[in-house]
Amino acid sequence: MNRVKRFLNIKDIIPGMIAAEDIKSNNILLVAEGKEIKAETISTLMEKYAETILAVYLEEEGISETSQSKTMAQVDEIFQEYSYEMKDMFNEIGYTGKANIDDVRNFVKKIQKHLDSPSIIIKNIVLYGSGNDRIYRHSVNVAALSTLLGKWIGLDDNQINLINYSSILHDYGKTKIDKGVLNKSGKLTESEWKTIKSHPIIGYEIVKQIQFLDSSVSYGVLMHHERCDGSGYPLGISGEKIHAFGKIIAIADTFEAISSNKNHKANSDPFSALEEIKKESLLKLDYEYTKIFVEHIVNYYMGENARMNDGRVCKIIQVDPNDILRPLVLDGSTFIDLKKEKNLRVESLVF
Repeated sequence: MNRVKRFLNIKDIIPGMIAAEDIKSNNILLVAEGKEIKAETISTLMEKYAETILAVYLEEEGISETSQSKTMAQVDEIFQEYSYEMKDMFNEIGYTGKANIDDVRNFVKKIQKHLDSPSIIIKNIVLYGSGNDRIYRHSVNVAALSTLLGKWIGLDDNQINLINYSSILHDYGKTKIDKGVLNKSGKLTESEWKTIKSHPIIGYEIVKQIQFLDSSVSYGVLMHHERCDGSGYPLGISGEKIHAFGKIIAIADTFEAISSNKNHKANSDPFSALEEIKKESLLKLDYEYTKIFVEHIVNYYMGENARMNDGRVCKIIQVDPNDILRPLVLDGSTFIDLKKEKNLRVESLVF
């Protein structure tokens, strides 16, 4: 195993971890670099600095920066292969007019097999997105994000399986939309937009026919474009009338779409997509689910290197969920608070 330096929130520090930097409080040395962090030190820091970030050494199985990049590339290759398999599965549904539950179940198992390493999955989606593949790779990414969000919310194992089914199938209806309309870069006509808005219903009609499958799966497919203020489609329903699966997939779908669209105004840096999601939660996306999603995603940004708009590469130390665009970063041994340095901003993550 390799010992690597990581930055963790004080809440995640476990007694016995080794300090990677001197830990001080009011200029008093509490733990020297290379020494064990004891429970009483953690308690002292928790009382005074509940959101403190500490540098520690962790034993990780070969995850150096080089091997992590390789792992991300491997995950990208695996997810791309899954995209091809999903296309075959959707084509089979098109030929037979019905979904084979065994095929869907086997596909779910493949996705879930990789969710034990959420950090790599999230970074892969942030870095690569789904490119121009608006159906298959997009659906694989949305399934991964939806399932992770389901876990973070606290869904039980059965519900986790069901949200995975629903998110995998959520965009099947797009396969029945004319590709010229689906991939059109310019403004859609009223007729074209009406066609696009039909895809949740198309998917729902297929999924609801699957025998012995819980209705929550088809509801998630039907409602993933509904919005809490009633502005969504195809039903235009609002609030509690929207099934929880529809709300979960909506968050994952929106984040993935923004991350994949490199021309989107909110994709100019890794934090702007989260900021847009937060804004959407004020009226359109479920507020509580979005809050949980954002808080977990930013945790995977902390400790990563980020390129600033002046060319410097700094390490992200702390992210305030209430001011996502302005994290605390570390430039060598100097902390820079972007809340105070208004001319500086994060331009991209460096994995």
